[in-house]
Amino acid sequence: MEVTVKLHGDLREKAGTDTIRLSINEGDTVDALLIRLGKRHPILLEAILDPTTGELKPYFNILLNGRRIQQMRGIHTKLKHKDELAIFPPVAGG
Repeated sequence: MEVTVKLHGDLREKAGTDTIRLSINEGDTVDALLIRLGKRHPILLEAILDPTTGELKPYFNILLNGRRIQQMRGIHTKLKHKDELAIFPPVAGG
């Protein structure tokens, strides 16, 4: 089973790619996938998750098949084969 992770903004630069495919197991959740992603690209995990709480840092948006995970079960949302996760870092502008 496999999930596609699309990286946006400076996350793409940190990883050196905009698309990563990761294997998942039955019942895996977004947080398990982020840990797996962090093993491959530790700098991404540091950027996305709060090291103290393990929760998603504020202002990060993660979409699962085009829907915000915050509208589901957050990082505890279950994944399935061929899901697509898009991760957007905070955006500042002026």
